[in-house]
Amino acid sequence: MWVFLNGRILREDKARISPLDRGFTFADGVYEVIPSYNNKRFLFEEHLTRLKKSLNKLFIPCPQVLDELNSILSELHKKNGFKNQFFYIQITRGVQDIRSHEAESEILPTVFITSQNLDLNPYRNNPDKKGLSVRLEEDIRWTRCDIKTTGLTGNILSSHDPSKSKVDEIIFHKNGIINEGSKSNVFILIENSILTPSLDQNILPGITRDFIIEKLRGTDLEVLETEVSLDQFRSAEEIWLTSSTKEIQPVQYLDDFELPRRNSQDYLWLEVLNYFNH
Repeated sequence: MWVFLNGRILREDKARISPLDRGFTFADGVYEVIPSYNNKRFLFEEHLTRLKKSLNKLFIPCPQVLDELNSILSELHKKNGFKNQFFYIQITRGVQDIRSHEAESEILPTVFITSQNLDLNPYRNNPDKKGLSVRLEEDIRWTRCDIKTTGLTGNILSSHDPSKSKVDEIIFHKNGIINEGSKSNVFILIENSILTPSLDQNILPGITRDFIIEKLRGTDLEVLETEVSLDQFRSAEEIWLTSSTKEIQPVQYLDDFELPRRNSQDYLWLEVLNYFNH
């Protein structure tokens, strides 16, 4: 496997990052995930813009190498050989010789990029496939989830709790209001309207989320960015999870409840899936 590290493309086993990197000692960094189909990045500019915003919100200087990001990803795509890939881009504040909460102003960011095979959405060829299982949980994460940071303990903590049943996704809520999934944004269909939680500091501004909203607003469907209550979520006709690697996928099981089943061709999420042409 080939990776990019601080200006060089090299074999993964040759890459070396200092244990004093602040990404390791403090999770002081940001990341972005970009899907690539046939060596064409999907919504590349939108992902790049979000990456730069995350850097700015953490006061990490934007590395000049990002000006060449698309060509770097193209080269990695060719070298790693998968037809479809997703790129993981991580930028930390950099290496600091002495561990301290206060970062030295002269340190340079560490830029690391790797890629993995990207399986096509399984619902494309099999819309009758069993839907996802999700569990509702109180949101215990920090209150700046709008920044795509590498500090994801709050997102993954519940997934490692041996006392809880395994599900495909955790749906976070706070004060009776749905926020988002641990690795996805959320949409529901209820009373002929499509609802998705409005953006605030508890929600990541999903690139796929924005793409779907833009597409749906070109139709006759009502799309609302608004508060989604737990009661609304539990009574939804359809629940969708969206992300850069999932595209859009349906939920079938919510806690111990199974959503009503219909003929697959009657599902709105399947119509939305057709917006993704690769």
